[in-house]
Amino acid sequence: MIIIKNLIYYGKFVSIFLIVELILTFITSLLNLLGLNSGITTIIMFVSNIILFFILSFYNAFKKQKKGLIEGLILGAIFLLLMVLIKIILFNSGFHISTLIYYLILLITSTLGGMIGVNKKSE
Repeated sequence: MIIIKNLIYYGKFVSIFLIVELILTFITSLLNLLGLNSGITTIIMFVSNIILFFILSFYNAFKKQKKGLIEGLILGAIFLLLMVLIKIILFNSGFHISTLIYYLILLITSTLGGMIGVNKKSE
């Protein structure tokens, strides 16, 4: 019963994550089609992902009000697993050191979001 509750709870965050990622991908693809430099759209996607990871982990830890470090790591790991699976399935590309650094930055951001979220007092 607890496992099902956790799956439903984290499933809500995963669905929000996937919807926002699809919207961001659509927007950056549209910007590429309109002639914006692909380097700029890559930066936009990177910063957007950092903000998304932070906000979702912050909100998760804020709601639970316990173990912000662990909650941030769990949610970040789930999101990263999804990103890696999508990268492998859709793009069939390997990992480079820059990709691992990118994922590490996202995981650290998620962890920080959880740590700050659990320490934020509701007013």
